[in-house]
Parts: sequence; structure tokens; C-alpha cells
Amino acid sequence: MNSQRAGSLVLLGGGLVLVFAGVASALGFSWWGMLASIAAIVALLFAGGVWFGAPPASDSSVVLFTHTLLVASGPHTGRPLVELYPDANRKAIEDGCRAALAGHATRFASASQRFAVSPVRSQEGAVVYGLLLSGGAAAAEASAATPVA
Repeated sequence: MNSQRAGSLVLLGGGLVLVFAGVASALGFSWWGMLASIAAIVALLFAGGVWFGAPPASDSSVVLFTHTLLVASGPHTGRPLVELYPDANRKAIEDGCRAALAGHATRFASASQRFAVSPVRSQEGAVVYGLLLSGGAAAAEASAATPVA
């Protein structure tokens, strides 16, 4: 266990003891006081966990992107598309996405990850967005693809 984690645990333990003792003494060390102390501690721990906890991981296996290669929807809206993937994939992803925006659907593999990129067309046929599938989504798309006559 590193020193930062040990220090955090000591501070957490000290804080729990102080909150429990403070609330319990303010309410007269009764059973209701003990219950109120425990409720306050649980609420503080939950709030701290929510506030300082890591954000939920988001899925970047299906990404809609714009002509400027920015993410168009979802939790990463407005971020550059290439920031969602490791550096080793960035050049191949950018080239594939530019091809999709030019109207050509492509499939490629880069750094042991599979990708499929397709243009998203308006009703008039103009390319308005691109759609990037990666990992399992790209593999599923490739296996389920049927030629269109």
C-alpha cells in the first residue's frame, strides 16, 4: 500500500470517528443519536464517492462525426474524433474518416483493432456526417453486411 492511500485511509477513519462522536454527542448518545450519526456518515461517504469517483466509461465503438472530424453526438460531443483512440490508430482513423466524408465506405485494421467507416447521406444524397464503428461493432457490421445491388 502506498503512502498516499495509507494517508487517505487515516484521514477517512479520523473523519468517521469525529462525525460519529460529534453527532452522537449532540443528540445525547441515544440509539437515535447513533442512528443519525450512521446516516450522516453514509450520506457523506456516498456524496464523496459520487463527487470524487471516476466518471463512467463511455462506449466509443459507434461514433457519429462531422466534416471537421469532431464527435457529433453522445458524451464526447465536440471533441476531436482522434482523441477517443490510442495514438497508434490516429492516422489510419483520420484517413478512413476523410474517405467516408468523400463518400467512400471503408474497413481497415490498425494496432490490432478493426474499424469500419461509412458516410451518412442526406435525403438528397449529400454526405452530412460520417459513422465510425470500432472493435466488436466493426466486426459485427462486417459479418452482417450484405451486398446491395
